[in-house]
Amino acid sequence: FFKQKTAYEMVLRDWSSDVCSSDLVIGAGNFAKMYGLPSLAASAARLACLADINGVAATHAGRKFGFENVTTDYHAILNDPNINTVVIFTRHDMHAPLVMEALRADKHVFVEKPLCLLPEQIDEILDLARSRADRHLVVGFNRRFAPHVIKMKELLAGRMEPLCMSMMVNAGVAPPDSWVHDPKVGGGRIIGEGCHWIDLMAFLAGARVVRVSATMVGESKGLAIRDDKTSISLEFADGSIGTLHYFGNGHKAYPKETLEVFCAGRTLRLDNFRALRGYGFRGFSKMKLRRWDKGHREEFCRFIDSIAAGTPSIIPLDEIVNVMRATFAAVASARSGEPIRIE
Repeated sequence: FFKQKTAYEMVLRDWSSDVCSSDLVIGAGNFAKMYGLPSLAASAARLACLADINGVAATHAGRKFGFENVTTDYHAILNDPNINTVVIFTRHDMHAPLVMEALRADKHVFVEKPLCLLPEQIDEILDLARSRADRHLVVGFNRRFAPHVIKMKELLAGRMEPLCMSMMVNAGVAPPDSWVHDPKVGGGRIIGEGCHWIDLMAFLAGARVVRVSATMVGESKGLAIRDDKTSISLEFADGSIGTLHYFGNGHKAYPKETLEVFCAGRTLRLDNFRALRGYGFRGFSKMKLRRWDKGHREEFCRFIDSIAAGTPSIIPLDEIVNVMRATFAAVASARSGEPIRIE
């Protein structure tokens, strides 16, 4: 990994005198600085060590977020018996190898989405995770922990019919030469980011994805990237349906995320994780926050608390696997034009 140019950092945490945790945060990019590390620092865990291939960057971030130590060698962390949790914030191509290395080292693992870039890596990771059933493996599907989404789940509890969901994502333009489009490094934007909203709809439905069909825009002169302009249709085991419109060609002033849910003569509309409106719900009409809250802090706090308390993982492994299989199926369907059933 040191031969790669991608910077990475590892966060090692300790929750109590006898329960230690290590967070391997690989990739000291904007996400780690803006969301990951602040959320970790706000949790109840003790920040024991941070590692980055760039020693200067590790030192700076370590001081800023209150780490006790910094290092440039993450192997020292994986081999430390007093550290039991790893958090990974790298570029996408390093996720699967580091997840597997951390699991083999008998660590709890938190990895930012996606879990992996290749469908065949799912089974290898799944075998490792099952062989270490007492270790947690969590992917950063933070939106299911957002206050608005928790409220939506509460409002939809006890429903007697399937959901109809529409998710519009104004993803923004990413230059054709951006690493996110590189299939070997970023995996493409649907795999790298689209999995977020597939998980969100699966969480609201409370059911796994069973069938996927997708369509991307056609070829056009001057259009270098097509797969980030895709519509994905999802069918769930409980009969619910969902559509994800992931468009990377919109204006940045337009809201990024708009979710609508229809069920039993009622409707919920979530606007950009700022305002939730309800139609037909007794005692509820709206919920508004002053600023975005997409669930990052709540996710990390719950992750840490679950390990400290010895409670089940905050996201069941089978749900993570199903979402990733559905994401890969969406990409394959958009390319082939054929629907794909998720076994």
